[in-house]
Amino acid sequence: MTVPVVEGSVFWTFADVEARLVEAMQFQWRTESGTWGFASDGPWHLIVRDWWDWAAHEERPVPRIPLSREQLARMEEASAWLAHAPERDRKLVVLAVTALAAGRKVVPWRALRTLLRVKPGEDALRKRYAVSINAICKRLNGAETRA
Repeated sequence: MTVPVVEGSVFWTFADVEARLVEAMQFQWRTESGTWGFASDGPWHLIVRDWWDWAAHEERPVPRIPLSREQLARMEEASAWLAHAPERDRKLVVLAVTALAAGRKVVPWRALRTLLRVKPGEDALRKRYAVSINAICKRLNGAETRA
C-alpha cells in the first residue's frame, strides 16, 4: 500500500485508512492479548479447551509470532486513530474492521446490526462507518498539512 504524497506531505484516503486499520487488527491478533479495548466484550478470553474435548485436538492454534518494532508502531498508530472517530461509532468501526481482517470481502452489516442491537438499517450502519473513517481521514490529512 502506498500513500500518495501531495507537496511533501502524506494524503490519506478512505481505502488507505481502512487498510491500515485492518492491518492493525491482524497485528493485534498476533500479540498476546488478541483484542482491542473496544472489541472485548465479556470473559471470553478465559475459555480454554480441555484435553478430553476431541474438537480441541483437531484445530491447531495460530502460532504467536512476535511483532517487529515497526509493526508494533504501525499497530499502535492505527489504534490511536480510533480516537478521531465519533465515540458512539468506535465499536462499529472495530467490528467492521474485524470482519475485513478475518478475510471477508464485504462487511456483514446485517449481522453487525443484530450484534450492536441498533434500530437503524444496514445502510445507516454503512453510512456511520463511512463517516467515521472519513473523520479519521480528515483529521490525519489536516494534521499533515498543518505540520
